[in-house]
Amino acid sequence: MNNTNHLYSLDLLRGFSGYGVAYCHLNAFLYNNSNYEYYSLLFVEFFFILSGFVLYPQLIKVLNNKKNLMIFYKRRWIRTLPLYVIFLLLVSSIFDANFTNDFFKYLFFVQKISPNFLSNDYYPVAWSLSIEEFFYLFFPLIILLMGKKNIILKTIILFISLITLKVFFADMVNSNFFRTGTFFRFDAILLGFILRYFHDKLFKIKYFSFLLLLFSLYFFNYFKDTILGQEEVFFIKVLFVLFLQVISCLVLNSFFIFEYLINFNLFKKFSTLVSRQTYSVYLMHIILIYLFEKLNLDTSYTLIFYMFLLFSISTFVYYFIERPLLKMRPKLQ
Repeated sequence: MNNTNHLYSLDLLRGFSGYGVAYCHLNAFLYNNSNYEYYSLLFVEFFFILSGFVLYPQLIKVLNNKKNLMIFYKRRWIRTLPLYVIFLLLVSSIFDANFTNDFFKYLFFVQKISPNFLSNDYYPVAWSLSIEEFFYLFFPLIILLMGKKNIILKTIILFISLITLKVFFADMVNSNFFRTGTFFRFDAILLGFILRYFHDKLFKIKYFSFLLLLFSLYFFNYFKDTILGQEEVFFIKVLFVLFLQVISCLVLNSFFIFEYLINFNLFKKFSTLVSRQTYSVYLMHIILIYLFEKLNLDTSYTLIFYMFLLFSISTFVYYFIERPLLKMRPKLQ
């Protein structure tokens, strides 16, 4: 496979991750089940590895032609910012927080640049978007400075340097900020970028990756209580984030197994559909949970109703808001 092939298996992974986060957060926030909040960390981590992986071809085009830099920015901003602002206004309205200090911190993605920077973290899922947006802003400039020669080697050195720097500062922040701080997680997306370079080789070992994934998920679940009970211990704090990244790599590589199903139109359509819904599902699901709490919607049908709303609204949002915006994006040269 070359870098221009569309990978429907990763569309499926994107949709799986979006709905996985939404399902876990419903149980974590509506039913106060901390186990599901723990599991949700994995699904969010998948987004980072996916971002670096799918952005690789675009970033290489920026590296090959500096004129593509502004095109890259426009493509990313048109894709991510309008919908984010819409949902930020909606969730802020629930808390009567529109145009407050916290609102503008969210708006400019700076809410996680330092610990306890927010007065009220009422849009908690936005932390991952802050990492993504600053990565979009800075990394294209970094690769232009590094130059074309040995770009992947330089990127690997950068990746190792970022992890080393993170470990050095680990004792200065709590485990939550170590995992969610904006400038603490660039390495997660960078890892996806590196993996894309080695994609052909990784594709050949996808079944082996799946076996390793099963063992990794077993340990992830087995040590849940230990990690939650000792999350501020330096050793656990650092290794847990690294473990999340290892599992994310294995999940991404394991999903290539589904690529053999691309000959089935039903698989293509389903993967494309859930992939298109993912961004709005991620942004919207916490709003539905807040509304469910306010309306005291806690019945045996809550999950079905929740998933139905996510599916219906996100489909509507894609076709009537996202798709028109996507058509406006300029093409990379």
